[in-house]
Amino acid sequence: MPAIQKIRKHGALLICIIGAALFAFIAEEAVRSMETTSNASKQQIGEVFGQALNYQEFQEMVNNETEIAKMRMGGQNLSDAMMDQLRDQVWGEYVNYQLIKHEADGLGLIVTDAEVQEALKEGTAQSLINTLPMFAQGGRFDYVALKQFLEGYKKNKASMQGEQMEQYELAHRLWEYAESKLRRELLMNKYQSLFATTLLSNPVNAKRNFADATQFKTATVAALPFAAMKDKVNVTDEELKAAYEQYKENFFMPFETRDIKYIDVAVTASAADKKALEAEMQEIYTKLSNGEDAATVIGGSKSLVRFANMPLSAKAFPGDVAQHLDSMAVGQVKQYTNSQDNTMNVIKLISKTATADSILYRSIAVQAEDEAKMTARYDSVMNALNGGADFKAVAKNLGQPGDSTWVTSAMLDAGSSQPDNVKFAQALYAGGTQTVEINGIKIILKIEETKGTSAKYVAAVAKCDIAFSKETYNAAKNKMNMFMSKNSDLAAVEKAAAKEGYQLTDSPSFMAASHNIGAQGRMPGIPGTKDAVKWVFDDAKVGQISKMYECGEANDHLLLVGLAAVHEKGYLPWDNADVKKFLTAIVTSKKQAEAAAKKYAGIKTLEAAAAQGAVTDTIKNASFLQPLAISATKASEPKVAAALAVTKKGAVSPLIIGSAGAYIFRVEEEGTVEGAKFDEKTGVQNDARMYAQWAQGAFNFLYKKAKVIDNRYKF
Repeated sequence: MPAIQKIRKHGALLICIIGAALFAFIAEEAVRSMETTSNASKQQIGEVFGQALNYQEFQEMVNNETEIAKMRMGGQNLSDAMMDQLRDQVWGEYVNYQLIKHEADGLGLIVTDAEVQEALKEGTAQSLINTLPMFAQGGRFDYVALKQFLEGYKKNKASMQGEQMEQYELAHRLWEYAESKLRRELLMNKYQSLFATTLLSNPVNAKRNFADATQFKTATVAALPFAAMKDKVNVTDEELKAAYEQYKENFFMPFETRDIKYIDVAVTASAADKKALEAEMQEIYTKLSNGEDAATVIGGSKSLVRFANMPLSAKAFPGDVAQHLDSMAVGQVKQYTNSQDNTMNVIKLISKTATADSILYRSIAVQAEDEAKMTARYDSVMNALNGGADFKAVAKNLGQPGDSTWVTSAMLDAGSSQPDNVKFAQALYAGGTQTVEINGIKIILKIEETKGTSAKYVAAVAKCDIAFSKETYNAAKNKMNMFMSKNSDLAAVEKAAAKEGYQLTDSPSFMAASHNIGAQGRMPGIPGTKDAVKWVFDDAKVGQISKMYECGEANDHLLLVGLAAVHEKGYLPWDNADVKKFLTAIVTSKKQAEAAAKKYAGIKTLEAAAAQGAVTDTIKNASFLQPLAISATKASEPKVAAALAVTKKGAVSPLIIGSAGAYIFRVEEEGTVEGAKFDEKTGVQNDARMYAQWAQGAFNFLYKKAKVIDNRYKF
């Protein structure tokens, strides 16, 4: 009772305490939930129609595509530029699929297991052929080979180990990836086929299009270029704004862009650096000329080419080295500089022989617990072989297959960097029966057959980069640091760059998907500048300059970036530099056309046009469905093409006001493509395909509607 009375007495206080505790609990959970959501969002590569793709999923797809690419390249690793292209491919395929899947879901389109099985048996799906090249033959997917692999994988999985296990696991992972890509391909094909049925043609239209494509005309044209008109055209901001409203959809940007300016300093070797390298190369030249051990001389140098004391084909050497080897005498030493790969070179040709290009051999490996047993077992095997015993039979008695194997000189060249491989290759080239000891195992080789012969070389090659020294690099860094200390914003950098010998490069409308600063079109830009891209899009303020970035493939570039303008996702403004340039050209052309229509209104003949200064030219074999370029104005003129299609032979056209000039022409000849014959069914199908290509613009609308978010630059 006393306890209850105390509770009643302090009830209000207890309620406050309990409430505070509950609030703290709820707040803690809310914070934890926000942190979880924030961490998840930070791992998002991007988003399409609200469907997020996280980093782990994206990287798994990239890893699979990397393995496929390496298979096609014979195991070669991919460069950074190739990896960027591959990531772009993976992202592009993901976005395109999500665009179509969103529409397919709304229509109820699905891919059934039966359809997948049918596609596997048919074997023509590109997703299968491209993703599983090991099961593709003659441009078709081998379903039987896949089934055998899957059965073998299931049966032998528990007993496989080491490299064999890794190869099987990789192949099985790629199969699962290929199956998912196949389902995507089938769904996209379904949607596109359905979409194509909405694009119809008819026999009348098909016949007209056939005629437009196969009927040609030759005409004499007189062109009055707008550029030759003396009247000056003035364009006002009001006219540009009016044109902007008309062409506004052309300026929609589905992603953010930035206008940036940057200084890129490529650090190169100084005169002192070159002089020091010349001294090193002269020392190598002298040592090789005096007959010092080639392996020791090359091994102690900065050579990019390792020495291999075995015959190598010309293709095993760098191209410039191979060209010199063919003309050198044995024992000769040559020294030269190659400006194309920026190297200094010294070559000594040690020997030149003609050896087999392909070798068929058998092998027996002899091993034992100690040297005495090894010697006894080896002598026993050799006695049997020297006594006429069958090589394969002796191998089988030792539990080895003893099968014959072909090896090419290219394969031997590829292994020349490993000493054991060199010993193996030397034995094969020697012919007959040879013994090689590798890792305590005696390997008996019997060469059974050879094919082809070609020149092989043993050469000592010192190929050294003309590289900058640490002192040269530090001097370039110090110079840029001093420049940045005096010029702390973009405006100051713009004024001072040229005076200090720096080139400031403009990069308008720079996209995060460009990967590297300086990327333009197919040009990959400056390697290793992804941190600079992150700064541009995540941290930079307009007018700011970045820190100095050390970048480049060999860390041989110094980069300074400034942010000039930010363009958010959406429509670029009318006064954007690129937009304004486009609008100015449009308005100028329109006003020139109006002026030309008045000035040349009375022209009705080619002679009258010539009197006004027209340039006369001949248009040959023109058809309506082909772009018609007029050489005098260097412009494509659809209006002239349309008029040409309906003008008869011998007739003169009316004056035509085009986009870059005024034109009048006379048709001199007309005819039909030889052998052209109209087929109604084919014509209708061709029209449908043509319309389908035109309709690809619909996917641009889907992209805009999908509100695509691309965060790849963050990773």
